[in-house]
Amino acid sequence: MPTLSKQSLPRQAYLLRSLRSFLKRYKPYLNWDIETKLRPALHSWLQELGAEQLSQQLHRSRTLLLRKPDECSRVYLWLSFKGIDADRVQRKAPQVVLRELLSVQQAFEALQQAATFSDAQMCTLLHKHSGALAYGPERVSGALQAVSTMLGMPMKSGSFKEVITSAHERLFLQSPATLHQRMTFFCQMYSIGTHVIRTALIAGVFMTPEPVMKSRAAKLQEHLRWDSKQLKEKLSSQPGILNKEPSTIARNIQEMQNAGLSLNQVWEVCTQKPALLGTKWTSDTSVEKLQFSTCLLGLTLNDIAVRPHLLTASVNGSLGPRVWFLYQTGAIEAPNTVMTSGLSAYLKVSKVVFSKRFSAPSAFPSMVFDSAFIDHWKQRWEFLRRHMKLSVETIAAHQHLLLTSLPDRLAPRWQVLSRLASEQAGFKAKDHLTALAVLSDQDFVQAFQAEGEGVWNKAKSLACFVASVPAKEMYLYPGIRQRCPLAVCTLLRMHIC
Repeated sequence: MPTLSKQSLPRQAYLLRSLRSFLKRYKPYLNWDIETKLRPALHSWLQELGAEQLSQQLHRSRTLLLRKPDECSRVYLWLSFKGIDADRVQRKAPQVVLRELLSVQQAFEALQQAATFSDAQMCTLLHKHSGALAYGPERVSGALQAVSTMLGMPMKSGSFKEVITSAHERLFLQSPATLHQRMTFFCQMYSIGTHVIRTALIAGVFMTPEPVMKSRAAKLQEHLRWDSKQLKEKLSSQPGILNKEPSTIARNIQEMQNAGLSLNQVWEVCTQKPALLGTKWTSDTSVEKLQFSTCLLGLTLNDIAVRPHLLTASVNGSLGPRVWFLYQTGAIEAPNTVMTSGLSAYLKVSKVVFSKRFSAPSAFPSMVFDSAFIDHWKQRWEFLRRHMKLSVETIAAHQHLLLTSLPDRLAPRWQVLSRLASEQAGFKAKDHLTALAVLSDQDFVQAFQAEGEGVWNKAKSLACFVASVPAKEMYLYPGIRQRCPLAVCTLLRMHIC
């Protein structure tokens, strides 16, 4: 018997694990005769799907070969006939297409009749709950009955239909008895009323066994020092917290402290916004929100602790554009005065409400808070942070950069400064951020032309060349846009050529 070298042992162990996993996954086929059963089944599916799709389908549904292609086609066609997106059902719940057509029809009818869903409502329902058709009529109707009983809603009411349609897509995964038991446990232990069940159904809390719920709730109390009453209040507003692993919550709390928040501040933030317990605080996005609030809005950590909504808003998609719109239109004197201006409440309202309130300022009737304004601000912020690699502290020290046009000034001038920095060891582009933002085109050219004659000579030749080429022929020179973008050429052509 050959001996295995130490180097080959890990590979042999990996192959053994893979083989065991494979045998476990495809256990139904181990007793099949290769020539009379396995090969014909594979051949028929290969003709139907091809090798690549067959491999994908077998990975999604290990029992694929137990059914014949024409049997699955009948289910697929029947779903399509009913107006249901059969492709979506096949992707989300491939086991449905592998069932007998009669079983699928019975599950469909049980769902429809139990709550008198219309055909259109069934299409909407199964768009999310495709897996419901993988179970028998007793399970699907029993699940509806369990939810109806806990909520005290008639199954045929419109509000009940809305609850079921918006519930977590794995609603029908548990048996009706298990679902009812978990809902009862949650209401008794962690809910201030049965109305919370609706939120818990959407969050998928009832996928979690009762002992796990209990363990996670105990960890929450331990880490955040909540008493029983506070625990019920927080879980009633954010039941989805029970879906988080205790280790994840503990890590996030520690990371919030590492970001500068004290334990008391963490407690205050998470008491008001429990959803922040699920935020990954090592991410650039979370740190950026904290730095934006401190550096640009001038808030202390205590200020942020009592305004945790600032940590849930997107900097480049919501918070930043709103603050700068108020600043540019004169509604506030400076970004760091927004909290004392009486307008801070508008930072957390919906976009529709904010747009309606500040749609056309009298001082600046041409400025409108719309998608275009938000996109321009977002692009400018992303350019400063990702392309120029400026910290939030640096941007706070040079706030005029956020009022500078990206295509006309910010991007072309930064490219010029970056080229100068690459040509000269002692030249640092970031030392000239004020000049980049405030100087006129002519002053900017004059200020930096002496810094690098070679760079400017190259730029001049490119700019003059671009000036001589008709716009409709520019596609013949694909390298020009990379070496000297149009905005750079325009700048140089005006003041050099």
